[in-house]
Amino acid sequence: MKKALLLLTIIMLVSLGALTGCSLFGGKDTNTSTQASTEEETKKEVETEEQEKHAKDKKSEELKNSIESEKESSSEDKEVNSNSNNGSAAKEGGSKTSESSSTSKSGGQENQVDWASAWTRDIQFDHALLEITQKSGNTFSFKLHATNAMDAEAVKRGAVNVGEVTGTAKVDGDVATQTAPDPDTGCQIKMTNYTGYIQVEPVTDCSGAAGMRVHFDGKYKKGNIPEPEIAVEDNANDNFEPSEDEAQNNNEATEEDSQTSIDSESSTQTGDSNGDPSSQSSVQPISKEEARQLVVNYLHPDNPERIIEYDHDDNGDYIFHYYIVVDDPNIEDDGHTATFGWYGVNPNTKEVYDYMAAMD
Repeated sequence: MKKALLLLTIIMLVSLGALTGCSLFGGKDTNTSTQASTEEETKKEVETEEQEKHAKDKKSEELKNSIESEKESSSEDKEVNSNSNNGSAAKEGGSKTSESSSTSKSGGQENQVDWASAWTRDIQFDHALLEITQKSGNTFSFKLHATNAMDAEAVKRGAVNVGEVTGTAKVDGDVATQTAPDPDTGCQIKMTNYTGYIQVEPVTDCSGAAGMRVHFDGKYKKGNIPEPEIAVEDNANDNFEPSEDEAQNNNEATEEDSQTSIDSESSTQTGDSNGDPSSQSSVQPISKEEARQLVVNYLHPDNPERIIEYDHDDNGDYIFHYYIVVDDPNIEDDGHTATFGWYGVNPNTKEVYDYMAAMD
């Protein structure tokens, strides 16, 4: 009985010890497992934070790249639109130019070249004025008036030659051409507009429309520029007082002139009393033929068909007509005359002058 109780006690102790040992080992295992789990969770949290940070950085970089890409795309779109607009504008401009060109050729639209109203060949003693009026579509009317003088002295005595052309011109771009030659003179001109000036040149012979040395060609500046006036020098000076030497020389010269005049008169009287015809011829006027030769020498006509002919007397001066005969198939007789000018000759002084200018 005792043995049985002892045995039972031992068995219970062993069982209890076994149970306690298992519990201890189980506790250690549980603590170890818990620690490992905590480390794993911490590691996972760190990895998760790193992944989230990496994801944020990646999203930020993708967003930045997206913004730059949008900017580049927008810039390219603007350039494409600009090129497209420029191309469209160029096409529209080309279309308009084509339409304008075709319209200009058809004469349906007014020419765009500025022909203004007045142009001047601003050359002293060779002055000319081109006046443009009645501009309509691709035509206009014009009047070209030109003058020529040898020098200031010629202007003072009225020896100025003139010429004139009038008509209608047709415009083709920057060139205007007289539509038909002048029926009286056969003159026809062409005008080329270079914006700052007009170049005038004859298409046919225009000598019949101009006086001696007068021509129409040349460069004409824009505007009506009047020809400068010729100053008339006044040699008289009431306040001039010569020096004593000059006064003495003048007195001596006056005495010599007086003596010469007396000798001349005496000689003339002697010649008259002796009936010397040579002394009388020195004061006689020149003949009409001699006067005509003076006009020929004065004008120097370069065309043998031009005629210088005596016409009439005016206050003792011989008046000559300077002209050319123009053949006209529409006239049954020998044609008509184109006048270049009228010229007078003083038979005593042998002076040749422009008769029409002197009449003005």
